[in-house]
Amino acid sequence: MAGILGYGAYIPLYRIERSRIAEQYGDYAGDGETAVPGHDEDTTTMAVEAATDALTQASTDGDQIDAVFAATTSDPFVERGVAAHVAHAVGAGRDTRVGDFQGSARAGTNALLAARDALSTDADTVLVVGSDALSAPAGSAAERTAGAGAGALVFGEGDAVAALTDSGVATTGFVGRFATHEDVTDGDGRFNRERYLDAVEIAVGHLGDDSFTHAVFPAHDGGWGRKASDALGLDATLVSTFPEVGYTAAAGVFLDTAAALDTAKAGESVLLAGYGPGGCDALRIERRTAETPEMTTDEYIQSSEQLPYGKHRQFRTRGGN
Repeated sequence: MAGILGYGAYIPLYRIERSRIAEQYGDYAGDGETAVPGHDEDTTTMAVEAATDALTQASTDGDQIDAVFAATTSDPFVERGVAAHVAHAVGAGRDTRVGDFQGSARAGTNALLAARDALSTDADTVLVVGSDALSAPAGSAAERTAGAGAGALVFGEGDAVAALTDSGVATTGFVGRFATHEDVTDGDGRFNRERYLDAVEIAVGHLGDDSFTHAVFPAHDGGWGRKASDALGLDATLVSTFPEVGYTAAAGVFLDTAAALDTAKAGESVLLAGYGPGGCDALRIERRTAETPEMTTDEYIQSSEQLPYGKHRQFRTRGGN
C-alpha cells in the first residue's frame, strides 16, 4: 500500500467553448469547453503549480522529496524532460531521483506505479506530476477538445489522505489514436473503442473487486468512460473533467483522480483506469480522510475566462502548442 499524503490540480484560467471553434469551420462540436494554456504557460509551469498544491496539503518541503516522476504527452522538446525542472522549482535536493514518462496517455499511470515501486525500495517520499497542453491543427476535430492542465500526488509515510492499494495491468501493444508534433490521427473510432474496452476490462478484472464508489476513465472521447462503466457493470459515480477542460492525456489521469478525491468521503474508493497506446493500468485508491487541497479541482474549473477563437490560437502558438 502506498500512502498519498497530498494531491493537487491546476487548470489554466482561459477557456474556449467548443462550439466557438466549430463555428470557424461550419462544423458541429457539441457542448463543453476546453482549457487553453496562457501565453506564459507550458507543461512545466503547470506541473509546478499542481505540485505546489500537493506538497502544501502534504505539509512536505521540497528537500524531503526522494524522487520526482513526471508524465506528459506534449513536451514540445525532443530532449529536455520535465521532472528535473519540477524538482528544482519545488526545492528538491540535488540527490533527488527523477524520471520522465512519455509517449502515451498511459504514462500517467506508469508514473504512479513507478512511485509506488520506489517506495517499496529506496524512497520515503515521492512526488508524481502529470501535465499536458495538447496541440492540434487548426480546423481539426482534435482542436475542439485539446485541453490543458496538470495534477500531482505526494506519496510517502505519515498521515495519508488516501492510499493506492491495488493495481491491474493489461498491455496489448495496440496503438489506436496516435499523434506527431504536427497532427493527430484517431483511426477507426468504433474499432479503437472496442480495443479500449477490452483493455480496460482486463486491467480492472485483475483487481478482483468491483465495489467502487467513484470511477474515472480518462480518454480522448468523453463518452468512453460511460461505456466502460456499463461494460464492467459498475455501480459507481463517474467523475470526469472532460466536459469543462477537454482531453488532457496523461494529465487527465491526475485531474480526474483529484476531482474524484475531492468528492469522495473517508472510506470510499476510486477506480482509476488509465488507458493509452499500449494498454491500460487500473488502480484502486481508497480515501482515508475527507481533507481537500486549498483549491479544489472544481474551484479551478469555476475560475475561468472565455477567449475568442483568434486569441485561443494565438495563446497556443505563443506557448509552443
